[in-house]
Amino acid sequence: MKPTVSFVLIFLLLFLLPFGCGQKPLSEISKSDYPFFTDDLAYQDLDAALTKSLVYLRRLPPSAVYTIDNRRCTAADITRAVEFFQKILTDKPSPTRLNELIARHFNVYQARGIAGFNPDRSMLVTGYYQPLFPGSLKRTPVFAYPLYKVPADLVIRHVEQGRKKQTVGRMDQDHFVPYWTRGEIERDNLLKGQELIWLKNPLDAFVLHIQGSGLISLPDGSIRGVHYAMRNGRPYSSIGKYMVESGMLTLEEAGLDSIRSYIDKNPEQRDLILHHNESFIFFDWGNTQGAVGSIGQVLTPGRSIAADKTCFPPGALVFLQSRKPVVRDQHIVQWNDLQRFVTIQDSGSAIRGPGRVDLFWGSGAEAGLAAGRMKEDGALYVLLLKDEEG
Repeated sequence: MKPTVSFVLIFLLLFLLPFGCGQKPLSEISKSDYPFFTDDLAYQDLDAALTKSLVYLRRLPPSAVYTIDNRRCTAADITRAVEFFQKILTDKPSPTRLNELIARHFNVYQARGIAGFNPDRSMLVTGYYQPLFPGSLKRTPVFAYPLYKVPADLVIRHVEQGRKKQTVGRMDQDHFVPYWTRGEIERDNLLKGQELIWLKNPLDAFVLHIQGSGLISLPDGSIRGVHYAMRNGRPYSSIGKYMVESGMLTLEEAGLDSIRSYIDKNPEQRDLILHHNESFIFFDWGNTQGAVGSIGQVLTPGRSIAADKTCFPPGALVFLQSRKPVVRDQHIVQWNDLQRFVTIQDSGSAIRGPGRVDLFWGSGAEAGLAAGRMKEDGALYVLLLKDEEG
């Protein structure tokens, strides 16, 4: 497989971001349609990533139920699939042997992709990373833009609507109301006194809101990790979409680097652009410098993916195909095939529906360059043991 950048898929990312899984997100495929399973990382770090997924899976009630195609699948089923695959890896099988074992022991389910637009069930594969920005524990003339901890007035309610749904808001006298928007928080300085850290640039803070975690280098030379703690409950809106619709950027230009460059050149439009996204993220200090995913485990670069947990079971064993940029000396020098096993360890407000997956690239500038350039066609397969196995 050698997919290319798809204009249709980029358009869908910016303009038709899918929400939810109205149809079956995964369908079982016949052995004749199995991809050739190989791994461009030669199994490096795969066992460690799967072990972290098992830590999460073993904490779930074994009877926790997922529906994959027409199959009722429990957390115990997903756990057995990951454990069995780890045993296979101990012998370091050749690609031919690996494919024989998968065909013998596993059922394979392909993600249906972006509904209505992809007869080949293409996925949109993007990337994310853990940025590193300078910061200060105190506000100074240089460090003037805060990340906030979870505010004291934020209220979480659990509503029964077929299944429990979490609602975030605040109390206005005796009334539960939506929490403040990004624009309200920043324009009116509503969270004064609840700052966690101060950054140099408001776009650095915005990037951390999008990525969900990051590293902060402090003036004394130490580095501390910050990670997602809560959000304000407001809907996520793509500023890339807004800038394209407003004529600020072309569709082909709509990437993080171009957005940053445009705002640097047009600072008077900064708040108009950033406040278009009402969603706002609150942070906490991490116990590790590694990025922590939504399953509570440190993410493994190249092996951890973010996906919609209403469509795909967290912790599952996944095979991903796409393209990857090769970075040397802060430049993309070529694109190669990406074919590897990964595991679902994260989620995100922008990663919705059965046609989206986000690959974690790691930390630092090179990871950021690679992640920022990924808007690629791909395919995603979930592997489960056959009913008689395990």
